[in-house]
Amino acid sequence: MKSVFKKHNVHHLSPSTINLWISQPALCLLKVAGLTDNEAGPSAWRGSAADRAITKAVFEPDTSHDELVNHALSVFDDYQTKASNEHDSEKIGKERDNISKYVEVGTKFYRAIEDTPVEEQGRVRVNIGDIDVPFLGFFDLLYDDKVRDIKTVGRAVSSLTNAASRQGSLYALATRREAWIDYITPKEVLSYKIPNPEFHIRQLEKAANGLKTVLSHSDDIIECCQLVYPDLDHWMWSDTMKNIAKDVWQMEMQNEI
Repeated sequence: MKSVFKKHNVHHLSPSTINLWISQPALCLLKVAGLTDNEAGPSAWRGSAADRAITKAVFEPDTSHDELVNHALSVFDDYQTKASNEHDSEKIGKERDNISKYVEVGTKFYRAIEDTPVEEQGRVRVNIGDIDVPFLGFFDLLYDDKVRDIKTVGRAVSSLTNAASRQGSLYALATRREAWIDYITPKEVLSYKIPNPEFHIRQLEKAANGLKTVLSHSDDIIECCQLVYPDLDHWMWSDTMKNIAKDVWQMEMQNEI
């Protein structure tokens, strides 16, 4: 019998897909359907740009701060150039201006770690429980005894989120190392070891089985979508995705009533 996931052209899962399923089921099903704008915004551009520069700093200790910042700005500008959606110019400018602070703080933190990473931006593939498609993920930095994920955030984070714990636990399972999430703010780095990764792996499996149950409802993904209803107030819904939802769920919008 063909896999329920593969019937819907889902040949692998990821922590981000399962986290989306948990947080916004309707948006996740649209992603499965291939109905997505696939475009991140300025904060995501800033995160990727800072990550790239910080990683470069770790492996190239002689690279100056100015060179690292210029590298990050180049990455940020490339994302902006390729963007097809309109983004708030004030938001773009703010995120771009903050890159130097993130790079400075992150570089100082990682260069102070005595161990040298053995790999960067590594791909992991692992099977979990009875889920019949593999999980894929990409870690940021792999050390001899740890795997670390870099997250740039606008403000201090007082504790690990479940979403980050699920992501890091997949890396722990795949690499057989301690998993750490490093939250980088413009002022400091707050680093957390993921406790009890086995628990979060079980949550990934349970959530994936929930997604499987919904997908088993029909081979038609639009029919599966009708089992949930979108929360269009959530910040993750772009104007493009709201318009797609209007068609999929045959919604009446307020301005039409």
